[in-house]
Amino acid sequence: MRAPVRRSELLLLVFLGMVFAVSSTLVVASVTHMEKIGLSIVGLEDGAVLRAAAFRDVRISTGDPATLGRVEVLVDDTVIATSRDGDRLALESFTPAEGNHALTARVRSTTPLVMDAVVDHEFTVDNTAPSR
Repeated sequence: MRAPVRRSELLLLVFLGMVFAVSSTLVVASVTHMEKIGLSIVGLEDGAVLRAAAFRDVRISTGDPATLGRVEVLVDDTVIATSRDGDRLALESFTPAEGNHALTARVRSTTPLVMDAVVDHEFTVDNTAPSR
């Protein structure tokens, strides 16, 4: 014999279904936001070792140049000034010190609860002259 479904169980199922629907919508919206932005770091691969002077060639690009005004660039959690260089952003007069660093480019979502588009690259500055 099957017991009848209680009202509290039915309400719980409806509540869980709504939570799942909202969560799924937020995940899809976040993924769509990140793909639409097309954020990328040009001229610096993740894990790269380079001289400080080479860092001035690093640029930030997006799939839509109109989005460049919303890009925030950080090195080691410190905001770095940028300037527009055509359809990309250049890092203004910034030279990293010798050692390990993290470069983050981020475009904050304009929709509440939707994740930001973020690209992180770790890199090392090594200004030591090669041995002969």
